[in-house]
Amino acid sequence: MATTKTWTIGDVLTAADLNSNFANLGWARAAGTGDSTTGVLAADGTASVTITYPASRFSVAPIVSAWTTSNRYICSINTNAAGSATVTIRNVSAGAGSDATVYYSAVQMTSGTAAG
Repeated sequence: MATTKTWTIGDVLTAADLNSNFANLGWARAAGTGDSTTGVLAADGTASVTITYPASRFSVAPIVSAWTTSNRYICSINTNAAGSATVTIRNVSAGAGSDATVYYSAVQMTSGTAAG
């Protein structure tokens, strides 16, 4: 692992500084909420929520995580592409769950692949 470099005001960053110290930030990122909320789900009920990424942000399907504001629900990524993903929400509790917002975080590490 490379050592961390610190700078002070007025330092000039070289290309080597940028390449070695900021390489792991990822090529593209997005975070936000799904296009709709889950609605009220019965016990073991499911809903589908679409995540639309910002236009032209990703060149391949990114690595995406999704979660809700309710601990009654679990999320799984059903489909994932460069422009959008579909998340399946399942109510894992015994009773009906209330409406919840779906949040996501997505990253593409290099221009040609999501992993990196």
